[in-house]
Amino acid sequence: MNKKLLYLGIDIGGAHIKIVGLDQFQNICLIKYRKCYLWKDPKKLKHEINFINSLSNNKNILCGLTMTAELCDIFPDRLTGAKIILNECKKIKFNTFLYSNSEKVFEKFQPRNLSNLISMNWHSIGRYLAMFVNNAIVIDFGSTTTDFVCIKNGKIMNKAFNDFTRLLNGEILYTGLIRTPIFAIKQNIKYKSKTINIIPEYFSKTSDIYRVNKKIKKEFDIDDETDLSDKSIRGSYKRIARSFGMDYHSKDKSFIETLSKNLMNEQLNMILKNTKQLLNNFNMKKNSLIILSGIGQEVLKDSFKNDNVKLLSDYFKSKNLSNKKLATYHAPAACIAGLLTEIIE
Repeated sequence: MNKKLLYLGIDIGGAHIKIVGLDQFQNICLIKYRKCYLWKDPKKLKHEINFINSLSNNKNILCGLTMTAELCDIFPDRLTGAKIILNECKKIKFNTFLYSNSEKVFEKFQPRNLSNLISMNWHSIGRYLAMFVNNAIVIDFGSTTTDFVCIKNGKIMNKAFNDFTRLLNGEILYTGLIRTPIFAIKQNIKYKSKTINIIPEYFSKTSDIYRVNKKIKKEFDIDDETDLSDKSIRGSYKRIARSFGMDYHSKDKSFIETLSKNLMNEQLNMILKNTKQLLNNFNMKKNSLIILSGIGQEVLKDSFKNDNVKLLSDYFKSKNLSNKKLATYHAPAACIAGLLTEIIE
């Protein structure tokens, strides 16, 4: 039980539940990152709701919800998925609101327009930061996707509000630090004078290339591996080798490391290139403020030559400094908790 908890932000994804809590002084006091494969079985959400209800005996806690799990293909369509998820979330015992991109910001259950609610977790990050900055590009580099939010003159300027149009506009990239198959980064990779093709099978993913490059942290390395085996570096070498049609042997270590580093740089360059394009699209200066969040924020920061880069943790408070960073790995949940303190009386 967390007796200090007063504000709770929850982000329900298809693979993870992210939970961040704040106390009465808006200090981060709770962070939970839980594997929950709703894409396999939506009934798993019931267990997570029971866990959320166990966090405190105080039923007056203000709780804000956002979600992207409605995208899971186990549902016939997104609206049906959203209704099933929201119906289960009604069992949360706290004073619960739904995050909306409308002027209301938060709505009670039985909303009139579900399209204002579904897949809006990215929007909450922009809305929270717009209270602190006038102009910025926010990049949330997560496990599965990279979201981009443009703030200009204190307003969110994004033109798209569903994944189809966001993909068209470059406001989301389906590329992440953990769950992206490596063949989704490149079909082939250059090595010396050769072009090495990547097999388009789900043999390895980005968690493997970042693990080999020692860029992944145990705190968020919670997903199943493609072969359902261990998370050792040797295991990653084996999986990556398989993506190139090889069996791994120790003599191949340097070769696999080089290919992994190249793939990592390709993904990071993809994100940097997209950022430059969005700065141009929104008529923003090249040296505009960049704010990074998500589990890949530190990796991404090392890639930016722009000195005007900050982390989302700069805009949160905590008595424990490590809590600020951990919370902003789960940016929508943290920002929704922050918005609750400002908007709901």
